[in-house]
Amino acid sequence: MASLNRKITRRLSTSILGNSLRMGMFEKLTFGMGAFGIGVFALGLRAMPVNAAMSHDFPVAVLQSTADTIPVSSEEVYRADQLANQGVQAFTQGNHAVAFDTWQQAMLLYRVAGEPAKEARMLENLSVVYRLTDRPAEAINMSQQAISIYDGLGTTSEQPSAFLNLGSAYRLAGQSEEAIATYTHSLYLYRQAADTTGERIILSLLADVHADLESYTQSIAYQQQVLAIAQRTNDQQSQAEALSELGYAHFVLGEYGNAIVHFEMSLTLFQRLGDRTKEVAVLNNLGRAAALNGAHEVALISYEQAMAIFQELNRPVQEAHLWVNIGQVHVEAGRTDEAIAAFQQVVGLSEAIRRQQAMEILPPRLEATYRELAVLLQQSARNSEAQRVLSLI
Repeated sequence: MASLNRKITRRLSTSILGNSLRMGMFEKLTFGMGAFGIGVFALGLRAMPVNAAMSHDFPVAVLQSTADTIPVSSEEVYRADQLANQGVQAFTQGNHAVAFDTWQQAMLLYRVAGEPAKEARMLENLSVVYRLTDRPAEAINMSQQAISIYDGLGTTSEQPSAFLNLGSAYRLAGQSEEAIATYTHSLYLYRQAADTTGERIILSLLADVHADLESYTQSIAYQQQVLAIAQRTNDQQSQAEALSELGYAHFVLGEYGNAIVHFEMSLTLFQRLGDRTKEVAVLNNLGRAAALNGAHEVALISYEQAMAIFQELNRPVQEAHLWVNIGQVHVEAGRTDEAIAAFQQVVGLSEAIRRQQAMEILPPRLEATYRELAVLLQQSARNSEAQRVLSLI
């Protein structure tokens, strides 16, 4: 849960830290396809999430240049099929470099054997790997090659995922308008195919890219469509995720009442599903929205429930950040003694973590809390305690 910082990654990797003590810890959950949408393909294996690493010592262009020298028989086509599926297996085992190598070998064998549809699938896999290793230009190139092959074959069934991958490569490259146009075309294709799963994923990605552009009203419109599909198909996991995303967007717009409503509905579903990790993130976000809406007791109840889960999961770093939020609620409610007690919990946990990790410098948010605690102690005529806290910074 990566220190509970910014887009609740924009889905678990980005959280709003803004004015750290004012905004508080806020986390955006990582949902859906992740990494801007990922579809990995092997023969009969689709839409598998990946997290890839690869060697940069063997660029595709070099290996492609030798492909014409490889003799291919029907047996070798069978071998390419095996390699394609072995690549997926390697991914599931975490051996991403092997997966890349096997997919590349399979792609070259399919090319020489005159199996363009299978070649295109491998090109899509290579696009995914390039994207996940932060090489968007190569990812775009691989996806465009795959789309070109599908166009030549007149194959429409494979194209929605290819445009999904291309749109995600554009997004990684910071080409948001191209990403939106490509995702929109993919959405059209998924709808033409009556593929509601693909449609839901693309709508979620469109919501994300609009959020990247801080077009939260448009993001909400797409996320509401995601929610409608999830409700229609009785997909409670997707419903919970969409509701949390809607809560986040309303939070960013300062519509805390709407954010609370959506977070509460999302929380109910995650609790029903037994998803403790996402439950605790939503509890934290619900607490922050409630605090900023002036509902201090609701915020504290949410934080206390989140604290119990963090302790159960043994997450002392997140626990320390949550104590910051609790302390801030007490500050906002004018309860100085309770705020001091909460911030002292932050110091105790932080110092234990620093000793364990031999960490000299405090994260900015925690350092700000130490200083806030010192001010409160000074205001309470506890100057020696305030000096001890400041000496730890």
